[in-house]
Amino acid sequence: METRSSFLPVYYRLAEDIKNKIESGELKPGDMLPSTAQLAKKYGVSHMTVRQGVSLLVNEGYIESIQGKGSFVTNPPMDKLLLNFSEENLLGSNKKIQIKLLELNIVPADEKISRKLAVKKNAKILKMKRVLSRTEGPVALDSRFLPYVKGLPLLEKEIAYAAFPDLVASHTELFSVRNKLEVSASILSKEEAELLDTKVGMPALCIEQIIYTSKKRPIGWSKMICRADRFTLTAASHPL
Repeated sequence: METRSSFLPVYYRLAEDIKNKIESGELKPGDMLPSTAQLAKKYGVSHMTVRQGVSLLVNEGYIESIQGKGSFVTNPPMDKLLLNFSEENLLGSNKKIQIKLLELNIVPADEKISRKLAVKKNAKILKMKRVLSRTEGPVALDSRFLPYVKGLPLLEKEIAYAAFPDLVASHTELFSVRNKLEVSASILSKEEAELLDTKVGMPALCIEQIIYTSKKRPIGWSKMICRADRFTLTAASHPL
């Protein structure tokens, strides 16, 4: 059985392992992480992989890197809330999520896609569309857009089940360091209402993600339309 970790790049798994140590209390605020060389030896990875993993932890507020001194576990302020944007968390970890892949095509970038991904209009884009459901029925319609990479193998299981940041990371050799998320109110169009098994014009929540490289280049855009009556967005302070 495939698990979420099966799709995670090595530096994500390294970062999650350290994150678990912090959240369990094994590593406490003020503790210094082992050096890059020590972590590379411990996890059997390259120094670059360690630096990528540490960079993720810095961006998430788990650690602080001080030039010439090292990386230290931080104590994030209580007014900084963390949103766990995994599908299991968003749709309810105690409820089985069913995922149906509706579309997987290479399409020309229209004006909106070209603006979101900073590509030329009509550039080749990989488009995916999925419906996420629970026992009570459809909850969200998720559309994903990635620049098309010629010759890159596409696995339907990966497309359907991988979390969006993991999918982006596996789809490109570029290192993604920033995930920008926007939440807005919306009403369901005819197509959205039909796929979500409800009425046109019903309230919904629109959640958009854009994944960026360290050079601020967008390499992935997703748009999730969620039924307001079946969806709750929750954030919490550290630790989760």
